[in-house]
Amino acid sequence: MIYDRQIAMLLYEKYSKDKGDYTDANSYYDGDSVAQSKYPVNEERCNRKFGTNHVKFMIDEEVSYMTGNKLSYISKSGNSQVVKDIEYTLDNINSCLDTELTTQFLINSVVYELYYMYEGEFKIKVCSPLESIGYIDLENNVQLFLYMYKKMLDDKTYIDVFDDKYIYHMDESFNEIAPRQEHYFGRCPVGIAIMNNGTKDTIYNAIHGLQDAYEYTLMDWSNEIGDTRLSYLTMTGCQMSEEQAKIMKEMGIISTTDANSKIGFLIKDIKPEFLKSYRDIIEEEMYKVTHHLKNQIAVQSNTSGSMLATRLNCLRIKLTTQYQCLKNCIRTRLQCLFTYLNLVENKNYDYRDIDVKFTLNLPNNDLEMAQILSQLTGKLSIKTGLSQLSFVTNADEEYKQMLAEQKEIQENSAPPKLNYDNDKNSNTDNLDNVSEDNNGNEG
Repeated sequence: MIYDRQIAMLLYEKYSKDKGDYTDANSYYDGDSVAQSKYPVNEERCNRKFGTNHVKFMIDEEVSYMTGNKLSYISKSGNSQVVKDIEYTLDNINSCLDTELTTQFLINSVVYELYYMYEGEFKIKVCSPLESIGYIDLENNVQLFLYMYKKMLDDKTYIDVFDDKYIYHMDESFNEIAPRQEHYFGRCPVGIAIMNNGTKDTIYNAIHGLQDAYEYTLMDWSNEIGDTRLSYLTMTGCQMSEEQAKIMKEMGIISTTDANSKIGFLIKDIKPEFLKSYRDIIEEEMYKVTHHLKNQIAVQSNTSGSMLATRLNCLRIKLTTQYQCLKNCIRTRLQCLFTYLNLVENKNYDYRDIDVKFTLNLPNNDLEMAQILSQLTGKLSIKTGLSQLSFVTNADEEYKQMLAEQKEIQENSAPPKLNYDNDKNSNTDNLDNVSEDNNGNEG
């Protein structure tokens, strides 16, 4: 798609309109919840404010499950060189690239990857919807992309616009402020990952109301405890002047003239089980709607790996679905990377030859799987069997290493070869010596 000023301006309007929704999601991830900002303050009572951020905790947990194991690139045609080129180039860009991409994806439901060249090297920048927006076609490909930024010590907003051929440098009114640059990718160099139902699928949308209720409960609970310091002293059948009350407070002694007088404290009688039960119900609901498990709860020592895997099955399905959304972005990443390699190193690779494999960093019963594979010996390929184990991220590479090790072991354990030529010469020399000795003795 060629740059169109009218479409770009409409995109910028949409970006400004939608930015607030993404700002709220990022605020909760940063711990700035409504409960924190709008908790009622009473100047005469205890006003403790604190929070516990389940939104951030659950997003970070899913990120660790999804990117704890390194992403694997596998060539369908068995071309090992293309895999080496992919890993070498991407590792030199940012070792946390997939982690950053996944984090922004789970916070906002949409994330962009911008591909560009800097000083002759291939670069990738992860862009959130707080700073960018793309014009997307029916195939979920970005046709036009706007990236908004500010310069140091400058309050103005600048916009870089990317189309199929050029990078345009604009001000907020879409007036060009610098010469356009050609980017050589032959397409809008931007990948996108977007959830199937948009922001409705985010953890923020699922639990931010429960998060507020949870924090309100904890703050109320804490302030009730703090307010017991303000409990009232009740005295029946006696009188006390203000001056006597000060003396009493200083000395810690109360005296009355009436033996029937009653003295005590008036405090709220709130059962701690009430608040605890309410808090636990809210927390349980947060875990339920996100398909997470509370790992702080101890499990029985005899719990099998199969049982643990079964308990995580709903979360596993959810993460697998999210992987499919990320895969669309990574496919665009490979297209632009191969264009760069063709331009700079004259290497011709087809992105369709590459299969992207995600390995979830979740508990698996590898012992049980190994037993199953042993019973299928001769009926299942070794590569397929290796790919079923959670700690093997690249079955092809693991298979090659196994063959290399077996070859090395065979070479080192083989018996030494006999040199028959040397043995023959040695025997001949011995016979000659014997003949000489015999001749000498006869002489």
